[in-house]
Amino acid sequence: MASPHLNVERLWSMHDGTICLLVELESAPRYEICVVRGEEVLRQNRLYARGSAQMLAETWRTNQSPAPPASIAC
Repeated sequence: MASPHLNVERLWSMHDGTICLLVELESAPRYEICVVRGEEVLRQNRLYARGSAQMLAETWRTNQSPAPPASIAC
C-alpha cells in the first residue's frame, strides 16, 4: 500500500511564481524534481540520488534566471 503522503521540499522559487520541488518517492528512482509555474510543469526528471537531483535543480535555477546586463567597458 502506498504512503498517504509524500515528502515534498521546495528547493527554490522565483519572483514570477516559478518554483522547484523535490519529491521523495517510495520506489526507484526515488527523487523527482519538477519546476512549475502555476499549473504548468516546465521541467521534470526522476533520479536515483538526492545529491544528483539537487545539483540538477540548481542548474535549472541558473537557466531560469534572467541573464545579468552586460557591462560596457569604455
